[in-house]
Amino acid sequence: MPPPTPVLLLVSLATLLLPGAAVAVAAGLRLSLALAAAPLVTYGLATATGTVATVLPVSWQPWLLAVEAAALAGLLLAVRRGRRRAPRPGGWPPARDLVVASGVLAGAVLSAAVLLAGFGDLGRPNQDWDYTFHANATRFTADTGQVAPAALRAVNDWESSSFFYPDALHAVAAVVRDLTGAPVFAVLNSGTLLIAGTAGLGLAVLLRDLGAPTAATATAPLLLAGAAGFPYDLVARGPVLPYAAGLALLPAFLALVRELTVRPDPGLTLLTGLGGAALFGLQPSTALAAGLVAVPMLVQQWATRRWRPPVLPLLAAAALAGLLAAPVVLGSVRTSTGGNDSDWPAVTTPGGAVLQALTFDEVTRRPQLVLAVLVLAGLLVVRSARYVWWCAAAALVPLGLFVLAASSESALAAALTRPWWNDRWRLTAWLVLCLVPLAAHGLAASSGALARVAGRLRRPTAARPARPELAAAAVLTVVVVASGGLYAGPNSHRVSGAYQSDRYLDADETAAMAWLADRVGPGERVMNDAGDGSAYMAAVAGLRPVFGHQVNAETVGPVQALLRDRFSCLDSDRDVRHAIGTLGIRYVFVSEGYVRRNRERAEGLTGLADSPSVALEHARGAVRIYRVQLGELSADPRPACRAGQSPP
Repeated sequence: MPPPTPVLLLVSLATLLLPGAAVAVAAGLRLSLALAAAPLVTYGLATATGTVATVLPVSWQPWLLAVEAAALAGLLLAVRRGRRRAPRPGGWPPARDLVVASGVLAGAVLSAAVLLAGFGDLGRPNQDWDYTFHANATRFTADTGQVAPAALRAVNDWESSSFFYPDALHAVAAVVRDLTGAPVFAVLNSGTLLIAGTAGLGLAVLLRDLGAPTAATATAPLLLAGAAGFPYDLVARGPVLPYAAGLALLPAFLALVRELTVRPDPGLTLLTGLGGAALFGLQPSTALAAGLVAVPMLVQQWATRRWRPPVLPLLAAAALAGLLAAPVVLGSVRTSTGGNDSDWPAVTTPGGAVLQALTFDEVTRRPQLVLAVLVLAGLLVVRSARYVWWCAAAALVPLGLFVLAASSESALAAALTRPWWNDRWRLTAWLVLCLVPLAAHGLAASSGALARVAGRLRRPTAARPARPELAAAAVLTVVVVASGGLYAGPNSHRVSGAYQSDRYLDADETAAMAWLADRVGPGERVMNDAGDGSAYMAAVAGLRPVFGHQVNAETVGPVQALLRDRFSCLDSDRDVRHAIGTLGIRYVFVSEGYVRRNRERAEGLTGLADSPSVALEHARGAVRIYRVQLGELSADPRPACRAGQSPP
């Protein structure tokens, strides 16, 4: 029986935070930064384990993650015990602590509630493209303990010798599944609920360290929870879960980088290297984004100091990140020189793209004007806020890339946006993380102006400002009301279209998968159509389909192509029969309802019921499961099978 939703959420949160927090606290980080960096360290441990698993037999289990965290924490404590400890920085006043913590918690709860309302139920799958792979990869990792990036070829690309996929997200999700026994869909969705909360925590810690006022630090997580571009559009479309999880950790990574420049230390160097490896292990394009955002932050930091910045610790952390994530880094280099040629069509003019981006209307043409006004207010008074100067400069990078992706068909635009799949949605999510601090500054500046005006009205002679916290609360209230609850309804609606649907996977299919699970033996594969819901059978029932994800002409293997196009010729085609025997195919699963509405049944599975070499074993709704029963090779192929027939 699956655990209750609160229990699953608690286990997901504990799995994400506890291992990394133990290591971060042992390295000497203050509690707030340790909590923000904890997911980075946890994912970093998973990434490093995947690198080791590339050369050594390693079985990923919950106890292994716990042992790794405990061993590393013990090592860091031992190193710190032998060194003179630096004095801990002073904390915030208690009232400020509570205000900022309340803002972080409110943003996390709001975003989780919006996502959960969009899901409809924690156990519902996303009915779009990428969720199939992430669900099947999580089940594969949990069942086998394999976390090497090349191991995920077994999900769908089992004929490829060069396939790799970063596995940190699936590895941590697999731990949650092992601990709870929860269905894969619920495990993935529970982790998704935490994405905006982790981003908000990291953003608050970063802004605090940069000297932002309390009003900006506390409201930034709430404003982030209202922005459609992150995380809601990433969750609804795709969903690109590893990318969303990686972007969520970008603020915490920047906080670690800044801390390392302020307090160079071997433990901090190790944590920053683990954090960089985590970004590679989640999605390499988030590591690239982090580097591009870190540059203006470091340039501003160094330009405003009179002492030489510590470059060597940063270089050491970068080298460590590359080492711990070496298979992913090398695979990304190979991908950048061949493959990944996604190029979405241009949809607007450069001016239109800029307007869409700055009005939080990057994709859906539904501007979030309240957030846009706050960003504008922040830009108008940006001279008074040194803490966001670098952020304004950093925002120009995703903004420029978004404009190229949205408005240009040039080869240069395709090349520059290639690490992000020329995908406007990915670029806008990155842009949102750069714009929200500006919006928070706009809110803080507005509340400051309101406090001064209220003070003059109340005491014209003294011109004493009113209480700033009351002014900030008043401005925030206006923002929440004017945006309809920080756009909670529209954001939830964006997500619901992808989850509250049965167009791709329905109850009949999941029931049929459970029926089939008792009949398929170890090592056997099930023939299926990549485009219908049958690809989910790995995640739902632990089965091994021939197609565990969508395929295209560039990725399909020769045996997969043969079966996709000619499986129904099994009466007379020697090559098809040989593939059936080699893969141990005894059952065929076909259904209706496709990942894209314009998809049709694979050619090799049409007319299957007319073949004497299969027998119908199970029928429920639109689902048909056939048992393969090969007889003598027919010398008289069906007309549709004569073209391309292998010789007798």
